[in-house]
Amino acid sequence: MLNIKVLIADDHTLFRSGLQIMLQSVNDITLVAEASNGEEALKLFQEHNPDVVLLDISMPKIDGIEVTRTIKAARPEAKILILTMHDQEEFLFKIMGVGADGYLLKNAERQELLEGIRAVAQGRKVFSAPVFKMMAEKYIQGAQQTEKVPKAQEVSTLRNNPPQGVHLTNRELEILNLIAQGHTNPEIATKLFISPRTVDTHRTNLMQKLGIKNTAGLVRFALEQGYVNDRNGKQS
Repeated sequence: MLNIKVLIADDHTLFRSGLQIMLQSVNDITLVAEASNGEEALKLFQEHNPDVVLLDISMPKIDGIEVTRTIKAARPEAKILILTMHDQEEFLFKIMGVGADGYLLKNAERQELLEGIRAVAQGRKVFSAPVFKMMAEKYIQGAQQTEKVPKAQEVSTLRNNPPQGVHLTNRELEILNLIAQGHTNPEIATKLFISPRTVDTHRTNLMQKLGIKNTAGLVRFALEQGYVNDRNGKQS
């Protein structure tokens, strides 16, 4: 996609102004409209047909959850990237349950947000690192409750025997591990001394090899197959 049209919906004027300045600094993203409440967001969405809606959850008149539900019901292919201060599990699962394509916190770095917009426009899911961690922990808890987490001996076997017909390189395993820990592309690039674009290429290759459509699927696969080390290098 050569130029990504973005609609911003947030009730804080100063925050919208900051986003506007940031988007004006890049050539492949264009801000087409700004909304200060949910009702206005729906109206401007119909008028401008943006590629990505950058949406807050807490807004006057209609909140972000209902805005997402309404847009997705009318146009399922629409891309919605949540940008919010809420890092509570309650908000995360409610908004993802109605079809949001990503969930970033407002303290995200400039590059993380820009990459998030581009990724969502391309059909990928994106999450801030703390949100990713929350999702991974929730998945582990659910798996443990249903006795689906492999025992230590089983994990070792899985780690040494990838799915039939699939070969993951050492670099792909490193990146898969860091993705499952909740690291963003820029963070992984810094840790491995490679570019964010190279990380994204490896991420795409992993999805293609494993037949997985999104990053959440990679996390699930890594957890199930025992490919995850904790941040201190210990196997989880």
